[in-house]
Amino acid sequence: MTREQIIVGLDVGTTAVKTVVAQKSRTQLLPQIVGWGSADSRGIKKGVVDDIEEAALAISESFEKARAHAGIKFDEAIVSVGGDHVIVRPSRGIAMVSRADRIISNEDIERALAQASSLTPIPNRELLHNLPQAWSVDDDRAVKDPLGMTGSRLEVNTLLIEGFSKPIKDLRKAADLAGIRVKEIVFTPLAASRAILNRKQRDLGALVLDIGGGTTSLAVFEEGDITHAMVLPFGSHYVTRDLVKGLVIDAESAEKLKKAHGSAFVESTSSRDMVDLKKFGGDKTVERKVIAEICEARFSEILEQVQKQVKSLKKSIYLPGGVVLTGGGSKIPRLDKLAKKELGLPTARGVAEEIIGPEEILQDSSYATALGLVMWGFDEGKVLVSQNDEEGFWRGLMNWLKKFAP
Repeated sequence: MTREQIIVGLDVGTTAVKTVVAQKSRTQLLPQIVGWGSADSRGIKKGVVDDIEEAALAISESFEKARAHAGIKFDEAIVSVGGDHVIVRPSRGIAMVSRADRIISNEDIERALAQASSLTPIPNRELLHNLPQAWSVDDDRAVKDPLGMTGSRLEVNTLLIEGFSKPIKDLRKAADLAGIRVKEIVFTPLAASRAILNRKQRDLGALVLDIGGGTTSLAVFEEGDITHAMVLPFGSHYVTRDLVKGLVIDAESAEKLKKAHGSAFVESTSSRDMVDLKKFGGDKTVERKVIAEICEARFSEILEQVQKQVKSLKKSIYLPGGVVLTGGGSKIPRLDKLAKKELGLPTARGVAEEIIGPEEILQDSSYATALGLVMWGFDEGKVLVSQNDEEGFWRGLMNWLKKFAP
């Protein structure tokens, strides 16, 4: 098995570090999962590494489990980055067509994209993604693929995704300390969206809501295009914290209680169901409905902040594809019902598509980002095998970018 047939996705989250290994043969249309591993996060807060050595230990543990599971050796991965230090902003690039016959070449495309990424740079930030949104050739403003077209002026509207340099460098250092080469860093909402959002949902317009332990990420798609993405600095750990205060139990017990008996929708919870808190470090018995009330209150606050973000984009009425939930924090029962009520949009739980593997992984929302990283890598792999053919390479690149562009 050659290195080119293997792609590894490493999702470094606040609650857990997830690793997914996949391979793809020439006879397969889709990548296939051959290994995976998970470890409790250490040295990571709100999606950002704050202790490099501790984070490296968690990364190494997850990676070693995936290696053992897959039964193969590898030391390179595509890695996710989150945290509210990442910002998304629009930009625009312009290039004059250089060839005498006015046929647009890959160099013209590259120069337009480069100008978009160089305009009004923000100090101490690293560019993660420069995503084309729309192309224009002279007066034609509805161009999907400008390569080979004839014109004198090429313009592109892009979405720049940038993060603070220090958190990104610390993430690289933690991976390096764990013995892992970082092939690429991908913004978490992009990776999760790649795994669970299909073409129809992207075309209709949809919101991917990735609820983690310390952060909540969202990505908005409209007419096939990602139009906005961001990370909010709170997640399901806030629910755990409220259970600690409200029920007078420790954090570890509260997390177990949330997973075993939690619900995000009080209306669907019977007041006759009782939970013995003595099994979770407490000293009494409470109605399960009380646990649900605590969970719903905090999740409602999270969804309220999401609603504010969506409304600020004036896109709430343009999302007929609805809300797609993912992330480990979204696993709490009936969160889909609460999200539908709070956001006023059809809501479903995301399941990974376009990848082959065990249902326990494909349907586990905590693995969505790691799966998306693998799929991102295979999308790029389709481009990389064609680099010897320069024109074919750029056509491949444009086809890959169309997964996030109309």
